[in-house]
Amino acid sequence: MQRSIRILTILAGLGLSAMAAQAQDFPKINLKVSGGNQTQNLFQKVYKPFFTETLAAKTNGAITTTFGSLEELGLRGPEVLRLLRQGVFDISEATMSYMAGEDSRFDGLDLPGVTVDIATQRKAADAFRPALAKALETKYNTKLLSMSPVAAQMFYCKGDITGLDSLRGKAVRTFNRAMSQMVEGAGGSSVNVPFAEVIPAMQRGVAQCAVTGTSAGNTARWWEVSDHLYALPMGWSMTFFGANLRSWSRLDEKARAFLEQQFAELEDRMWAQAGSDLQDGVNCNTGLGPCKDGIEANPKMKFVTVSDSDKAAAQKILRERVLPDWAKRCGPECVAEWNATVGKVAGVEAVAP
Repeated sequence: MQRSIRILTILAGLGLSAMAAQAQDFPKINLKVSGGNQTQNLFQKVYKPFFTETLAAKTNGAITTTFGSLEELGLRGPEVLRLLRQGVFDISEATMSYMAGEDSRFDGLDLPGVTVDIATQRKAADAFRPALAKALETKYNTKLLSMSPVAAQMFYCKGDITGLDSLRGKAVRTFNRAMSQMVEGAGGSSVNVPFAEVIPAMQRGVAQCAVTGTSAGNTARWWEVSDHLYALPMGWSMTFFGANLRSWSRLDEKARAFLEQQFAELEDRMWAQAGSDLQDGVNCNTGLGPCKDGIEANPKMKFVTVSDSDKAAAQKILRERVLPDWAKRCGPECVAEWNATVGKVAGVEAVAP
């Protein structure tokens, strides 16, 4: 309770002052919103302008937000879901795999190696959307508004990395069980370190590698503690924006329709930014191409491509270890649902236990 009160106090301090003008079609409302990590391009270029400028501009000041990043709100990430369910926030951004402990469906779009390009990932996400929306509503009292990836997840490593075999014996920061299964299948060990604590963890030797998006690691300056970027696909770090159902139901019908439309447009921008960030993150870290939205790493990281033998080995781990473990956790109904949607799009089948 004290933590919730403290967050509300911070939100109040971040709040926009009330605007005198009121749009003709909307009652005046202010929404409490938590965003993601403020170092990410998605936050700076897409989320923040949307919540702090776009909504107010399009409604003549009727719809405003009290908006803060995880860092500003003093949050680590996983607790956002509980706070959203409790109504501390009206709308929140959260990472899907943080919910997998309660429902393994939320790992269904982040199983490493199932999709390896962003176009296929979006088709898979669209296909799986009804299942995730239902789970959010029933388990988290949350309406799904949008979802998108951060970017392709790759390995930031300190020390010589030549391929998958190089992970053997190394401690690797991961943030969901499926990633951990892939790392452990390759002979490494997984450690759970919050995104904001990766740099000190790698400085202390707690981890020799860490997985995150190509751009997210760049803008968070992970290149200061790593020197190799290994491109083995490890998922997409799918995120979503959701609204507390009680808060949503209290909104005017016109406001709800407007917000749904705006979040659909926001989703398109998020996918576009994630696609741009994928290559831009590689370029900014390694110097292989122009760095547009990130930070030019100094010194440059070495880019390690994925060999055909590594691809085959990773697919073997996916089918023999990652998918069976996930299918056991998710159960027959969930697996059938996944096979008919994500699996069908990706050409991969999970076998129910």
